[in-house]
Amino acid sequence: MAQSLIDPAQPGNYNQAIMDFGSMQCKPQSPDCKRCPLNSSCVAFEKDLVKELPVKEKKLKVKNRFFNYLVFVTEDGKTILEERTGKGIWQGLYQFPLIETDKHIASNEFVESEVFVQKVPEGSKVQLYNQNVIIHKLSHQHLHTRFWVIYTESLAESNVDWSEITTYAVPVLISNFLAQFDPKSH
Repeated sequence: MAQSLIDPAQPGNYNQAIMDFGSMQCKPQSPDCKRCPLNSSCVAFEKDLVKELPVKEKKLKVKNRFFNYLVFVTEDGKTILEERTGKGIWQGLYQFPLIETDKHIASNEFVESEVFVQKVPEGSKVQLYNQNVIIHKLSHQHLHTRFWVIYTESLAESNVDWSEITTYAVPVLISNFLAQFDPKSH
């Protein structure tokens, strides 16, 4: 039923409305059930179980993850975006090439790591975009994120023109980065 109410062009509006409704109407300690427009179909209200339902699950343990995005900028105005596949967060969305580490590591240690050296062409200019780690909080994960901008001549793997990057569906974390980043400013 919820799916039929969602505007496919703007699904975020529905999600935000549901969250706003919940925060104003269905407050855990003092829900306003008598004035709720949905009380006629609410099982908890009907059976006088408002204090018991919903059953609160045990709090999930928050996992810290350490993301390092490689933001390639080629001289011909291209970059690399990869689709996230498999199960997990952001499946089907696009992202810059990602190197995930098991902890926060020093910048010099990261750029000298084998996995970084394999992905970045020799002679590239590398800049850490955000000096302060961006912590993106999800319900069960905190993503400690750094964006590494790599200016390079060309890459065979570059598959997206910077002028078209906003046509790709990306996670909010990357969307926020793109709203601030200018690939021509180096």
